Amino acid sequence: MYFADTLGISKREFYTKIGVSRGTLESNTGITEDVLAKFIAIFPEIDLYWLILGEGNMYRATNATNMSPPPDRDKYVQLLESKIEDQQKIIDLLEEKVETLTAGGNTGTNFEAAAG
Repeated sequence: MYFADTLGISKREFYTKIGVSRGTLESNTGITEDVLAKFIAIFPEIDLYWLILGEGNMYRATNATNMSPPPDRDKYVQLLESKIEDQQKIIDLLEEKVETLTAGGNTGTNFEAAAG
């Protein structure tokens, strides 16, 4: 947990912060797109190239003069496209949650009307 160490937090705090269980990140099955999306949503300052490939700087450059082109442009483009897809998944999940919460409010009203 190199990244958690750089933040000065425990593994447990890190897992809680990104909303995943300990077993999720410590298993041998690999990290899913969902976990990456959660990580990126909480830590947008992390360079995706570093996160996925372990190469380059951990943190994204803050301005264009500090940025150097990635070693493999096509891989970088794929990573960015993947990030967009992950962000869309997060948006979709949040929209579903809003719909569920909205429907839950209506269900309570209907239930009371049916019971009365």
